[in-house]
Amino acid sequence: MKIKEKEKKELYEKARDLYYNKELSINEIADILRKSERTVYRWIQRSNQEDLLVSHKMTRKNCCSKKYPLEIFNRVRDLKIELPQRSAPTIHATLKKEFPTNCPSISTIRKHIREQGLTDRSTNQKQGYVRFERKKPNDLWQIDIAGVQTVGHLEKLYLIALLDDCSRFVVAAEYFESQKGANVLKIIRDAIVEYGRPNEILADNGTQFRNVIGDLGTKYSKLLEFMGVKPIFAKSSHPQTKGKLERWFGTVKQLFLLEARHFVKNNPQCSLADFNQKFKEWIQWYNVEKSHRSLPDKSSPAKIFFETEDRVFKPLQTNVNWDKWLNELAQRKVNKYNEILYKSQTFKVPPGYSGLRIDAIEYEDKIELYFKDSLLITHPYNVPINLKGTLKKTRKIAANGNISYKGKRYPVDYKLAGKTVEVQETNNGRNLLVYLNGKLITTLDS
Repeated sequence: MKIKEKEKKELYEKARDLYYNKELSINEIADILRKSERTVYRWIQRSNQEDLLVSHKMTRKNCCSKKYPLEIFNRVRDLKIELPQRSAPTIHATLKKEFPTNCPSISTIRKHIREQGLTDRSTNQKQGYVRFERKKPNDLWQIDIAGVQTVGHLEKLYLIALLDDCSRFVVAAEYFESQKGANVLKIIRDAIVEYGRPNEILADNGTQFRNVIGDLGTKYSKLLEFMGVKPIFAKSSHPQTKGKLERWFGTVKQLFLLEARHFVKNNPQCSLADFNQKFKEWIQWYNVEKSHRSLPDKSSPAKIFFETEDRVFKPLQTNVNWDKWLNELAQRKVNKYNEILYKSQTFKVPPGYSGLRIDAIEYEDKIELYFKDSLLITHPYNVPINLKGTLKKTRKIAANGNISYKGKRYPVDYKLAGKTVEVQETNNGRNLLVYLNGKLITTLDS
């Protein structure tokens, strides 16, 4: 027997002796062995697995032994030992055939398997989570988009948030009607203008942050590079990397969303702006007043964020044309008639720019034309929903967020996987407009 296993066995036996022979409580034994009560309780259970008499004494307190015959639980044990990969639902299906009138539930079977130490876990599997935490505020921020949340007449909303890794301080968060990349950049803008630039921002591999093929070059990464912030990305299909932010999303659902939904239900005139104002007030409470169990002395996030010595503070010292980053931007070449073609519409350009490439920034109701950061002209603009001479074709979004069109794959949004969208060609086939339920969600270069 290995030394470590021998020491564990001795601890099990000592805990068992203190519990049964000296009749000490779990709490008293935990103090003596300097272990948690949960650990001591588990040790006593493990020590009893090879002793049927003591096992019977332990299960006397278990309501399952009173409700179901011992032979049923012996059968559960036999089935699990016979094939360790057997799950509780599988065992339940077998027992239902053998004991049709007195079969325990799946949760009872699962609990018994766990108490007997028969859970199927690989010995090579890494148990638990690796905790990490930056030592200084503003060293690392985490950004993510919560799953869709339905709120009364406001319908489907998406929560985008930025959280400081060290202090759990929420530097920016807001609800939006869509999860498009421009809304992500708006959250980054609000946070950086208010609290300065972090050293790094951690994101997942969503199309708002990273191209589907894994390369950088998105507007998100270009903005961070422009401001001297390093983008880093979580491992695919591993939400635990951003566990602090994921946990905060859960806190929002528990402490804010329930009351907020009730408020919206009783206030049919409530707008998204009103809803976000209430959310802003709640965030202020969370940051400043609510104590946090994971922080030193259960401090509030604001106390750690603002009072930590040598905190990272890099204010934004350059002027940023946020309109260029937050709105759709494209380059177009001015023809000899001083015009550009943008999404099948022609726009005039002041004389003197023929043959040059200018920037077109699209808003909801206008389009601005720039040359080297100088505004040339503003035109009223409406996104064409139905264009003459063009037909919409339906496509289903794949699990990775792509759609296939004329033999090519285009990234849309992996969070919309399984949805059917309409695709329409514009600009003589150079662009694709993608609609979901009649609403334009993205424009792709074909």
